[in-house]
Amino acid sequence: MRPRLAPLSRQRYALQPTVDQETYDLLRQAQALLGHQLNSSDIAQVLTRALRLLVRHLERRKFAATDRPRRRGRSSLNPRHIPAAVKRAVRERDQDQCTFRSDSGRRCPARTRLEFDHIEPVACGGQATVEGMRLRCRAHNQYGAGCTFGAGFMDRKRQQVREAAAAAKRKQAAEEVIPYLRALGFRADESRAAAAPCEATPDASLEQRAKLALTYFADRHCTRWRPATVAALPT
Repeated sequence: MRPRLAPLSRQRYALQPTVDQETYDLLRQAQALLGHQLNSSDIAQVLTRALRLLVRHLERRKFAATDRPRRRGRSSLNPRHIPAAVKRAVRERDQDQCTFRSDSGRRCPARTRLEFDHIEPVACGGQATVEGMRLRCRAHNQYGAGCTFGAGFMDRKRQQVREAAAAAKRKQAAEEVIPYLRALGFRADESRAAAAPCEATPDASLEQRAKLALTYFADRHCTRWRPATVAALPT
């Protein structure tokens, strides 16, 4: 069933999503914990509480939002570091919207995937001040960088991002297997060595990668692993 969000009347909406078991269990747990504070059978109230906490958390991470700002933040030697006070001021000034304007003066309506952008690029001496920063959606942020540094520069940057993401995925493919090998009784060093070949198969299932790692010990005639411990393997 496709999720549905439809207006019913003024400021009232019908929400009909399909959730997995984890989401269902979390919802039931939240209802139980809130039972003494509100009508826990009213799922809308539970969702409102949860979304308020989520939005507050995301605003703290992205915009350094807080009810108790520090008078003076920590200094940083990183020229790309943006002080929390600057983030808050830029966000308030730009009103959670991309500041790019077309030749006709129309402002970009985007309010998602917003990024802090140096008006003067850092490579050209730009600084993270309120006057030197703005909000841009990712598309217009990259468009601006392309205009400044050229299409070739942006192509190389995108390639670097793709390569970094692929490397992280390969590393994770190996690291996910290590806990299962440790549960089978293998030492940390030999578990890492056994899991290393899994980096070459990041798209394989966890079970397939665990079996691949076990061949490391079979090739070395290792007798420490026994079939009785197969329950420790992922399924």
